[in-house]
Amino acid sequence: MGVPSSLRFVPASQSAIPIDWTRVPKGAKEYLIEYHWHCGYGSLPATIGDLAKMFDGFKFFGYFEHNLIVALMDISEFGLQPISTPGQSVGPRFYMEYGGQLWFLLFEPGTREYVVGYGDIINKFDNHDDEETYQYRDMTEDEEMAQVAEETAMTQAFDVALEQEFPRGMDEWAEFTKKLGGQWTTLLRQMKYTYAAYQ
Repeated sequence: MGVPSSLRFVPASQSAIPIDWTRVPKGAKEYLIEYHWHCGYGSLPATIGDLAKMFDGFKFFGYFEHNLIVALMDISEFGLQPISTPGQSVGPRFYMEYGGQLWFLLFEPGTREYVVGYGDIINKFDNHDDEETYQYRDMTEDEEMAQVAEETAMTQAFDVALEQEFPRGMDEWAEFTKKLGGQWTTLLRQMKYTYAAYQ
């Protein structure tokens, strides 16, 4: 907990999906306004892309705690337009790097559910064999840019596969993500399980 997460990718088709704050319960809005204030923002995010940007760099996956989870549940159920053909379209989503892994959050609009999971990153710039003799060094700016580009490409490739495979009716997300990328893992499908874990 407490390691900052950094935005890597929001699919263009999902970025402009609006959040209807008039339907979101007051408690969730108040929590996110306070969250915004701490993050230096002045208003609630208008779209999924804006929401992802708000969370960018502010320890989003490091602070997956009770109030944030409830706010996300409320956004999913009340703030997003339900998908007209459930199970046929992938919901709004975004991807972030956190703790040496690529994490995704995928909403299921009109429900209190989402999917959260991660994919392992293979770091080309951390290629030591012996932990005892390894000495930490900061990456160069070029190496950092190359790593960000590689992580973004990984999420884009996963997202393309997700768009292609999701309509086939996969029910088990753990098996689904294995099929899509091998190194990707789904942690939770239903928000209520996350909610219970953090009470």
